[in-house]
Amino acid sequence: MTERLHRLVMRAFRGVPGEMTVDFGKGESLAVYGDNGTGKSTIADALEWYFTGEIELLSHEGRQHAIRHLGGNDAATSVEIATSGELGGRVEFPDARSSDTVALAGRETFLLRGRTLADFINKTKTEKWKALVDILGLADIEGLRQDLQKARNELRKLAKAAEEDVRTARRALGGEGAALSEEAVLEQIQGFCANLGIQKPRLLDDVVDPGWVRDAVGNLVAPSPGNRESLGAEIRALERPHWDKAVLEHWKSLVEGERAAELPRVSLLREAKTLLETAGSDGSCPLCGQKIDITELSSRIASVLATLLETSRELEDGAEKMKALVDRLALAEQRRSAIRQQAAKLSLGLPALPASPQSALSEAIEARRAPDVAAVESYLQALARWDEEAHTAGGGSTPSTTREQQLVLLATLCEHVKLWRASEARARLAIAASSLADRVFDAYQDRQKQDLSELLQKISRRVAEIYAGLHPGENLSSVGIEPWTAKGVELAIDFYGTRQRPPHGVLSESHLNSLAIALFLAMAETFNEKLGFLVLDDVINSFDLEHRGQLAEMLARDFSSWQLILLTHDHQFFEQTVRRAPSWKRLELTSWSYGEGPRTSAYDPSSILGAARSRLEAGDANGAATKARRALEEQLQEVCQALRARLPFRRGAANDRRELGELFAGVRRALKDTAKPFLNELDGLLRGLEADVQATLNVEAHASGTRSGASEVAAALARIEELDRKWSCPHCSTRVWYKGTPDASRCKCGRSVFPPASA
Repeated sequence: MTERLHRLVMRAFRGVPGEMTVDFGKGESLAVYGDNGTGKSTIADALEWYFTGEIELLSHEGRQHAIRHLGGNDAATSVEIATSGELGGRVEFPDARSSDTVALAGRETFLLRGRTLADFINKTKTEKWKALVDILGLADIEGLRQDLQKARNELRKLAKAAEEDVRTARRALGGEGAALSEEAVLEQIQGFCANLGIQKPRLLDDVVDPGWVRDAVGNLVAPSPGNRESLGAEIRALERPHWDKAVLEHWKSLVEGERAAELPRVSLLREAKTLLETAGSDGSCPLCGQKIDITELSSRIASVLATLLETSRELEDGAEKMKALVDRLALAEQRRSAIRQQAAKLSLGLPALPASPQSALSEAIEARRAPDVAAVESYLQALARWDEEAHTAGGGSTPSTTREQQLVLLATLCEHVKLWRASEARARLAIAASSLADRVFDAYQDRQKQDLSELLQKISRRVAEIYAGLHPGENLSSVGIEPWTAKGVELAIDFYGTRQRPPHGVLSESHLNSLAIALFLAMAETFNEKLGFLVLDDVINSFDLEHRGQLAEMLARDFSSWQLILLTHDHQFFEQTVRRAPSWKRLELTSWSYGEGPRTSAYDPSSILGAARSRLEAGDANGAATKARRALEEQLQEVCQALRARLPFRRGAANDRRELGELFAGVRRALKDTAKPFLNELDGLLRGLEADVQATLNVEAHASGTRSGASEVAAALARIEELDRKWSCPHCSTRVWYKGTPDASRCKCGRSVFPPASA
């Protein structure tokens, strides 16, 4: 069950010199408004430090001391949290908790800051994978996969070495492959014994019995593989390592083909060029106008995921085959090195071994680059020459035929039989273990990839929904997280019919930040198990007015089951959000001072109008007039946006800076089109407010030198409050356009409608 915040208490922490308490009630959402430098981020810092053990901004060397308030007092720095569950408590600086204590909550997604908004988006594909592993808690799962892979590879090496031992032992007995059987070996030894006139063994088990060998050959020789005859047999059994040039060529094509993944933009431009050249003469752009529903987007994501997973597996398989080649080269070198050491003990000088390309091949596998095929071929040729020289020096002499030497040969033959049977037994076990390891690893990896694919599809679907909600009708679709190589993920988006991965080449900073918010929300929904709250700290800096409204609407509508802590310096965004979510608690940070820290002014239900009333009651008529004018501007902007009022065209940010006269005209136009009786009802109120703007609320703006009178400001405030009530439901306090269209809409509870029923 997820937990919500009830209370946060900061003492001598960051910008708080004494003590500051933030009350979340019984887990309600909270909107915090304040200009830059008033202490908003201190709240986010406290939550980050408590739940993760660090503050990312202060994680660099030399910054940790800034966790304490810098006023120099002796008060202990601490953060105390009360929650609806068991995660609450108190932490003092320096933090003495172990990493395990904060790992559970710290791994979950709960904090998004404006300054780090695009961090995940801007990471490399490998860094994204590592971040995803941390967020999803996949470290143990991925670690087990790597352990299984390592065990499988080791067992493969053992199996190959055991098979090589079997081949060596068979060659020492004069047999190749299936041509060597226990019956044939027994018959050979029985013939040997008949020629020497000694008792023949009845079974091959007798041959490997030390007692039978001692009775047969006496004490003439101690059966051992470390004599000249044994050495000669080992040299004669040497063979060139199994070599498949196709493995190297395939690896070369794989790693060089990976470069093609960096050329999607070229493909896009070529396709665009072709389409433009073949376009008709009607003037339409062949790259625009496509609309795709979420189901189809999800299907596309699934298709791309399947393709990329297959590509990743092919690369891994190619690497495994390359590693097998390296293992065979290493085994060949080890075997020949052992022969050289054995020859030295018998006073036989064998030539030095050629330099092996093992290290270069291993580096090529690790770096995913093409190997030097010629170097490998040259090494294998040098190894063949070494085998010939070794055979001449130590293995090419003809055995003597004296009885004593024949007995030595018999003893050596019996020892080789023993080694052969032992190597066959080891090989059977090693092959069985290797086969089992292959099955276990493949099954685990397939399940892991399947689960990851389903997980990414689930995230992608939700990201696409949230992103489409932030950018409706913009023809940007199929947003998702996709695997890219075995240990990498990347963001992708369909942009006018082409797949862009990553999306930086086609999305603006604002769209990328929207994507980051969509990812944050989707991942929190998908993976959070303990934390039921989300903190968004100044995340709308690059958003225009319309998209701020879209975000406010989405947070209020689609994330009402979460406890949201929204910190912003944008008052209009603050107002848009709390209007859509009247149940949220509200907090205004008015200023900050070194001695007192953040100063707060609790918002009453009428928000900024309440602040204007407070100024008026304190005798500050001009301050109240300024607040009242600001409240009226924001209220009229909100009405114009909701009713889609027609206003004179303006470019970019200038659209947000409308004169009050333009806004009054826009409201009248919108009501004339959709609710003319309601306009007639409001006409007197609107005229009174227009007069208030000129006579009372706009005095300082005109620099007339006059001051607003308290009674005039009070009357203006009353009219603004009356206009505000016209757009709000008296039952649920939400706006009358909470759902529906500008032509016909209603509040959240449905009891207030627009146009009003009386109209």
